[in-house]
Amino acid sequence: MTALAARPDQNMRSRTPSTGEPPIMSLVPPHLVHRSDESDVLLTHFGQSDADTYQFAVQWPTTHALFSSVLGRANPMLIAETVRQAGTVLAHMVYEAPMDDQFLLWNLRYESLPGLHGTAGTPAPTEAVIRNPEVTLRGRRLATIRIEMDLFAGPLRIGQGEASANCLSAAAYRRLRPGVVDPADVPRTPIPPFRVGKENERDVMLSPSETVPAVPAGIAEPASPASPAGPTGPTVSTGTPRTASWQLRADRNHPVIFDSQSDHLPGRGIIEAMRQAAQLASGLEHALVPSMNAEFRRYVELDRPCTVSAEILADQRDGRIPVEVTMRQDNEVAALAVLYLEDAAPARHDLPVRP
Repeated sequence: MTALAARPDQNMRSRTPSTGEPPIMSLVPPHLVHRSDESDVLLTHFGQSDADTYQFAVQWPTTHALFSSVLGRANPMLIAETVRQAGTVLAHMVYEAPMDDQFLLWNLRYESLPGLHGTAGTPAPTEAVIRNPEVTLRGRRLATIRIEMDLFAGPLRIGQGEASANCLSAAAYRRLRPGVVDPADVPRTPIPPFRVGKENERDVMLSPSETVPAVPAGIAEPASPASPAGPTGPTVSTGTPRTASWQLRADRNHPVIFDSQSDHLPGRGIIEAMRQAAQLASGLEHALVPSMNAEFRRYVELDRPCTVSAEILADQRDGRIPVEVTMRQDNEVAALAVLYLEDAAPARHDLPVRP
């Protein structure tokens, strides 16, 4: 569970949808998606085409400070951030959630489709569509929201995602979290950045474990295939595990991960820590995560140790490597996910040249 804090501001509403005409599109300002940096806003415009369908103009940056491209290929984890931002826009503009409300994220799933798997020449996403969002109200206030999103590049559907969250008033959030211990300003020693696809130590979210040695990938073969992650949550393999563990390394001064709040690790920090653990476990030098299914159960606090464990499940026939990642704090599971990894630089198999 993680809270997505918004800047207090005016409450924005959607325009009345037109009939048989393209929707009137409204600008999406940074604070509406709980970001302070305009370059981190993935949605530019929002419109409502009918009573249950909402459209978003999408513009991914050519470079992103957290979810950067891998060998020129778009980072599929941008789909996760796109669905989060779209849900936030709906909550404020359609369901009139005040701008100081807090969103507690429970589930997040995404999958990139073949259209996003090409090289740098792949068309960039241009539109996201959400149909029939599921919401519950407490009185006139938004209480819960669940959305499913399709991501398009022109007419080509290149990705999909879904997320669910609770919505709390600022007063309710203060009662839930009346105060937190100020964490230490000096983070743990980082894993070498190149091992997790990073260039700067500041972006590394894992530190060597003090109790469990990191186990290289491939030390044992799993005994049975894993089931794919389903819509209700991650699945666990019954095969022989290939596991490793690290300590979470959360730098509260990171300008992107802690853009809007800092009393716990936000969702984007959780999924990035999970991605780094999965890449370390897989042994891939250049890893993409075309699919993730994550569940958030508790806040990940910044003032106490958190163990991040990765277990390689059975290899998939399509070549993707499934990795289950679990974050534990205070002897309880705080978050878990199944990530499917693929090599962004697969080995070439050139045919011999005819003499």
